Amino acid sequence: MAGSIFCKKGLLSVLALVVTLTMLVIPVKGAIIDIGGINPVIMLEKTNMGQAVAGGEFTLTLSVRNISNNPGFELDMAFKVKDTDGLAPFSLKSDQVTRIDELAGNETVTLTYTFDVAEDAQNKNYELLASLNGKNAEFKNTVSASTIINVPISYDLTKPVLSVEDVSLTPDSPDLSDEFKVNFRVRNLSKTTDAYNVIYLLEGEDNFQVTDISNKKNVARIDKGDSQVITYSVKAKDTKLNNAVKLTASFDYQGSETDSTTETINLPLPHEDSWVGATPWVIVNKYTLSAEQVLAGNTVTLKLYIENTNQRPVKNVKISLGVIKIEDSTGNTTAGGTVFSPVNSSTSFYIESIPAKTIIEKTIDLYVDPNASAKTYIVPVEIKYEDRAGKMLECEELVNIPVTQECKFNVISTDIPKNGFVGQPINVFTEYVNVGKVVLSNFMVALEGEFNKENDTYYVGNLDIGASDIFQAMIIPTEVGTLEGELVFTYIDNNNKDVRRSEPFSIEISEMAASEMGQEGDPRATMPGGKQVMPGQINGVGGTSVKGKLLTGFLGLIILIEGIYIWRVRRKRKSEEYFDE
Repeated sequence: MAGSIFCKKGLLSVLALVVTLTMLVIPVKGAIIDIGGINPVIMLEKTNMGQAVAGGEFTLTLSVRNISNNPGFELDMAFKVKDTDGLAPFSLKSDQVTRIDELAGNETVTLTYTFDVAEDAQNKNYELLASLNGKNAEFKNTVSASTIINVPISYDLTKPVLSVEDVSLTPDSPDLSDEFKVNFRVRNLSKTTDAYNVIYLLEGEDNFQVTDISNKKNVARIDKGDSQVITYSVKAKDTKLNNAVKLTASFDYQGSETDSTTETINLPLPHEDSWVGATPWVIVNKYTLSAEQVLAGNTVTLKLYIENTNQRPVKNVKISLGVIKIEDSTGNTTAGGTVFSPVNSSTSFYIESIPAKTIIEKTIDLYVDPNASAKTYIVPVEIKYEDRAGKMLECEELVNIPVTQECKFNVISTDIPKNGFVGQPINVFTEYVNVGKVVLSNFMVALEGEFNKENDTYYVGNLDIGASDIFQAMIIPTEVGTLEGELVFTYIDNNNKDVRRSEPFSIEISEMAASEMGQEGDPRATMPGGKQVMPGQINGVGGTSVKGKLLTGFLGLIILIEGIYIWRVRRKRKSEEYFDE
C-alpha cells in the first residue's frame, strides 16, 4: 500500500516537472527559445512585395510577431542595403510608420512600407536588410529581430525588345542528314510598346541551309509581353562545325520608328559522337547587353548564357573575361589593354556544375572607360571546366561590345557685319573645331538665305578629332531692308545619324549716301556747275581729296589685316591640334 502511494507521488512529481519544463521552453523552427523572464521574442517576416522598377516605386509588407507572452515596447524599424551603410538605390517615402509603441504577448502586427527606386539603379538583385530594435518591460534595449529581403530591379522597356526565349526541334532528335524544322519562340519583353511589321531573317552560316522558299518570315504584330513562334525548315551542311545560327528581327514601332536585333543561337542538337564519350563542350550559347548603345563612361550589364551541349554534366566551371592578345613584330604575345572594369565583382565567376544539355545564365556589370574610343571591342570569354573523369578542359568564346562616344562640335568664332549697303559685298567668316572623340564624316558648311552669294558651300569630308577649319563666303545685297540668313553645319555622327546645326544671323542693308552714289544710283558725285566725277575726285579729272586718300588707305589696311589673320589661322590649323576635353 505504501509502495503504491509512493509510486503515485513519484508519477505526479515527474508530470509536474514536465509541465514546468514545457512552460519554460518552446521549439521554433528547429531551435529552442527561452521565453522565461521578461524579454519578448520577436519574429520579422516578409509577407508581400511589389515589383521594383528603376525610376518607380514598390511596396513591402512585413509581419511582426511576438511569439512570447512578454510585451515589447518602443520597437523601431530600420532598413539598409546589405553590406552598405545606406539604403541606396532605395529611399523610404515620408510619413511612414517606423515605430510600434507596444507589441503585446502573442500579438502580430502587419506593416506596409513604400520605397522609391532611383532611375540609375542597376538591373540586379539587391539584398534589403530590415531590422527591428526595442525594449522589454523594464525598458531595457534587449529586443532585436531582422530579416533579409531580396529585391530584384527591372527596367520598364519603352520600346519593343524581341528576344528568343526558347528553341525546339521537330522531330526532337532529328537525323542531320534529313530536313527538320526549327521552332523559335520569340517574346516582346517590352511592357509598354507593341512591335509591328516584324521581319525575321535566318542565316545558317556554314552550318545549316534554309530549305524554305525564303529565309525571311513576316509577322504583322507582336503585342507587348506576348510571344510568337517562328518555324524554319533547315538541313545540316557538309561544312557544319557547330550548331550556331543567326536570327535577325527588324520591326516598326510608335509610327515611323524602326529598330532591329540580331541573336546568335545554338540549336539544341548534340555534337557528333557526344553520346559515345566525345569531349564535352561548354560554350556561350548567346549573350545580351542591357543597353542598346553602350556610351563611354556608363555601366553596362553583360548577360552570358553558358551552355553544356554534351549529354553528360560538367563540373568545377570557371568563367573569366580576358583581354585580346597582341603579337608584336618579334612574334612575342602580350596581353592588350581593356576599357571595361567590373562593378562590385571580379572578372571571373564560378559554377559548381552544369547538368547535361543545360543553359546557365550569368551576369556581370561592366564600367566603360570614359576615354574609350568609339568602336566595337572584342572581349574573350575564357571557360575552364572538368569532365566526368576530372580532366581539365578549356575553350574561349568572343563577345562583341560596341562602344560609342558623344559627338562635340564647337563654333570658335563668327565674323558677320551687322550693317551693309546695297551693291557692296559683305564678307562672312567663321572658324569651327571638332572637340569630341569621334570623327565627324561628310562634314559640310553652307551659307543659306534668299540673297545673292558667292562661295556659299564648303565640303570638308572627314573632320578629324581635334581638327579645326574656317569657312569664308560673300553676300551681295540687292535691296534695302533686313537680310536674314544662316550658317548651316551638317555631318554624320558615329551612330550614322545626320546632324544639322544652324547659326542664324541678320544684317541691316541701307542705300549708300547721295554724296557717294550721285543721282539715280550713279556712283559719280555731282560737282558745282553740273560736272560729275568719281567719288574722291575734286577740281576736275585726276584730283584726289584728302578724304579719298584716307578712305583708300583705310580699305587697303583692312584687306592687309584680314589677309594676315587668314594666313595665321591656316598656319595654326596645320601646325597645332585644337582639342577640348
